[in-house]
Amino acid sequence: MARIGYYVHGRGRGHASRALAITGALRERGHELRIYGGGQAAELLGALPEHRPVRPIHRGLAGVIELPRRVAKELVEQAGFRPDAIVSDGDLPSLLAARALGVPAVAIGHDLVFARCRLPEGLPRLRVLACRRTTWASARARHAVAVHFLPAEPEAPGTVIARPERRVPAAGAARDVEPGAVVCYFSEYDARGPLELVARAGRRVIAFGAAGVDVPGVAARPFDPDAFLAHLEAASAVVTTAGSNVLAECVLAGKPVLTLHDERHHEQTLNALLAERAGVAVASPLSSLSWGVVARFFDRARAADFARIDLERALPSAPSAARALLDEVCAGRS
Repeated sequence: MARIGYYVHGRGRGHASRALAITGALRERGHELRIYGGGQAAELLGALPEHRPVRPIHRGLAGVIELPRRVAKELVEQAGFRPDAIVSDGDLPSLLAARALGVPAVAIGHDLVFARCRLPEGLPRLRVLACRRTTWASARARHAVAVHFLPAEPEAPGTVIARPERRVPAAGAARDVEPGAVVCYFSEYDARGPLELVARAGRRVIAFGAAGVDVPGVAARPFDPDAFLAHLEAASAVVTTAGSNVLAECVLAGKPVLTLHDERHHEQTLNALLAERAGVAVASPLSSLSWGVVARFFDRARAADFARIDLERALPSAPSAARALLDEVCAGRS
């Protein structure tokens, strides 16, 4: 049994969703865990007995101000806990604290694909470089699990490429599922404009993460992971922002995707381009989404004109990859 400090980035729910599966696998292994996450991560992790709240690092000046405070806090926390390893899923302060304390670190993240894996040619170079700048600490970790929604190959030593665990909805989550509906998910953007265009197609639309949005033909719901998965399995198509985790869930379920991205967000823009090039999605900037794009997407979905990728066979799951890597790291400490 090893002591593991597990940190989760607090913006978006993909990191926390992945952490639930990975920490569950580590718990089954008998490891002693402390799980740290704030912001949206705390919405999913807060009920775990090992959870401890931390302040997330946001973009911009607020994040710059918060970073040294968090590093100082984690230095004190981990000096007291004395872990055998620190895991960071997108959390920069914990990696800096691990380096200062001489504790082995394992970086986990979908953005590590752009820093530690071979990429197809032709991607916008400046966007790739921007993603690499934001993952500089993770990219220097000796051990990493790059979580992706497509098959890929590692480039940096010590890197394992994995996929999210395919999750099964809890019993009862499928009670009100509507087969053939269009399922939408919007993590942190105004959903009204895209939902109005999607609803114009005349299909039943179930929108998660858009609670309070009143659009005719759209059932807007707060995000619930089990309900989302149950509806996803029965969906005819998916419209979603281009988060890596939700794209992986769509690929695993074999669903056609209209993936939307904010052009100011380099990682999601690259995700959308990669998904479109692989033939599993149609990509569009949020700012220029039009009825023509939506109509063509539904035409292709009806014609089954999208690639199907067996991601479960192509890549190991993130929990199994992380568990094996941590076994190796902790064995080296003993």
